[in-house]
Amino acid sequence: MNRIGRREEKRERDEDLFKTIDSTLDSSTSLAVIQVMRKLNIESILGAIASGKEAKVYPAKTRDGKYIALKIYYTSTASHKRAIRRYVSLDRRVEVRFSSTKEMIYAWARKELGNLQKMFEAGVRVPKPFLLIKNVLAMEFVGDGISKAPLLVDLEEVTQELYDEIIRQIEVMVTKAQLIHGDLSEFNVMVKDELPYIIDVGQAIPVWAENSLSLLERDINNINRFFEERGIDVVPVKELLNRLQLSS
Repeated sequence: MNRIGRREEKRERDEDLFKTIDSTLDSSTSLAVIQVMRKLNIESILGAIASGKEAKVYPAKTRDGKYIALKIYYTSTASHKRAIRRYVSLDRRVEVRFSSTKEMIYAWARKELGNLQKMFEAGVRVPKPFLLIKNVLAMEFVGDGISKAPLLVDLEEVTQELYDEIIRQIEVMVTKAQLIHGDLSEFNVMVKDELPYIIDVGQAIPVWAENSLSLLERDINNINRFFEERGIDVVPVKELLNRLQLSS
């Protein structure tokens, strides 16, 4: 096969690999998807399993039969731009001046990657991050085969042990990773094999950041409310803050 034929075959193969992804992706994002797939040896990408204000998440199958998750951040319809700017402004680790929405989203994706890396290395149970190219983040797929693990909110029953483990994860996040999630609730905790995985950590900020304590209190109150409504004994916020050597 000549060079032109090989190039055409490769182009068709690349198009097939992400044909299930939203066709409205801009060219820069499409190129980033292709680069991620090549680097991680991805064979196919399946339909979105989660869609939120900032991104869609797709399961991807590698050529050796493993599944990873691709989180693709929106760059042209960032309806939550004001919230991003607010969280970024609280975190001195991130440059706050952006010349375009796309640059801001790239910075937000880098922030989530950095938070995931820091939490993972500290022992917080989060999806293991693999790779980020522009606005495409590849990370561990939390689930069984192609089936994603349920969110905490979707569980029919919860246990005291699950609550205690989520609180332990918060403690490790604060004391070891020195980060506060900032938006923790039953909607961004996945549960696999009765163990919680913390997700969506882009807005997480350092413990020393402005308003960090109030955000931590809100995180704990959200988790406590969810479990208390289901008859689980919860740790009072003040008690947990004292345990973490923090006070309001």
